[in-house]
Amino acid sequence: MAAGAGLANSSVIFSAWWLGYLDWSSLHLTSYILITCLVCLLFPLLITSRLNLRFRDPSLTHAQISWHLLLTVYAMALAPDLRTLLVINLFLILLFAVFRYTPRRLPWLAAAMGACYAIALIFSLSLRSSPIDWRYEWLVGQVVLLGIIGISLIGGEIAGLRAALKRRNTHLAEAMHKIEELAVTDELTGLYNRRHLLRILRRQKGLSDRGQYDFSIGFIDLDYFKQINDTFGHDAGDLALKEVAAVIRASLRDVDYVARLGGEEFVIVLAQTSPQAALQIAERLRQDLEHLVIHLDDERPDIMLTASIGLASYQPKESIEDLMRRADQALYAAKECGRNCIIDEADLASSPLAEQIKETADSCTEPRQQEATVVFVTEPASAQQQPLEASEVEPPARLC
Repeated sequence: MAAGAGLANSSVIFSAWWLGYLDWSSLHLTSYILITCLVCLLFPLLITSRLNLRFRDPSLTHAQISWHLLLTVYAMALAPDLRTLLVINLFLILLFAVFRYTPRRLPWLAAAMGACYAIALIFSLSLRSSPIDWRYEWLVGQVVLLGIIGISLIGGEIAGLRAALKRRNTHLAEAMHKIEELAVTDELTGLYNRRHLLRILRRQKGLSDRGQYDFSIGFIDLDYFKQINDTFGHDAGDLALKEVAAVIRASLRDVDYVARLGGEEFVIVLAQTSPQAALQIAERLRQDLEHLVIHLDDERPDIMLTASIGLASYQPKESIEDLMRRADQALYAAKECGRNCIIDEADLASSPLAEQIKETADSCTEPRQQEATVVFVTEPASAQQQPLEASEVEPPARLC
């Protein structure tokens, strides 16, 4: 738009010269039009080539306003007969500034335009050989002054509305971002929820089906978590879930994902991970959870808990439901093997109890209850005093 206005101004200057209202020489006119066109076309070239992004103001508004103001003042000063016509250019420049200038900057630009018109007026009157009609000049000056003030006031209102709209859009974007986070994350732990987990699994499946890409998933279930809620209340359970979520997140790699499936059950997605590497990651995670000490308050003892993990690796072209079902069966097998252990598909296939575990896992909805393995520490853990171990807890094991 600014380039088009500059080219239109050059056509007006040429028409005035052609009709005899401008006594410039052909060289003067040609130089003026050539320089005007080249510079006016330079701005769109900078924008389309993205070189404008290197400047502090990528829109180049200040540079374009300064250039067109210089052209207008030059033409007013050296073309006295066209000065009253070129006043319109000042109003157009001020309107152009409304799109980018803040309400505080517009008055300064209006004052600069008034000063430029005064300079052009003095210079053009000094070049006139005929008598000066001061009443006419006063009338034109009054129109210029009132026009600049009026456009500045209207422009200030428009700029204020634009700033308010920008603030509203910013608040709306923040609200939308928060809504999106709530839609994909679990409110308590901050992990991904089941809905977003399925999206992640579909994306991982697509990558695997298109090429050499392995990924594994692990179902994690906290052992006898219900005892924490029954003994200390749901606030202690919520705190434990938050602590566990933080440990899982810290134990995984940046390329991995973790989601809360519900209750005390979590799911990890290990991207670009073979079954052997998934087993190593899961063992590290199991140990981290086993060493976790949850501090409640001075009136209640600290808590230590364990987790059972079932692993499954994606097989080409299988469905997400089948993959999750196999991981769930491995988790149930870990529960049957005494808890606080890891079972993957290889273990499940080679175990003497494989067929029995598979049949039981397919038909049973509730795991078999065993003695409690949640450890309640009567004294907070410290460097000098380690947390007490429960005699019922079996040594950590991966296999049955």
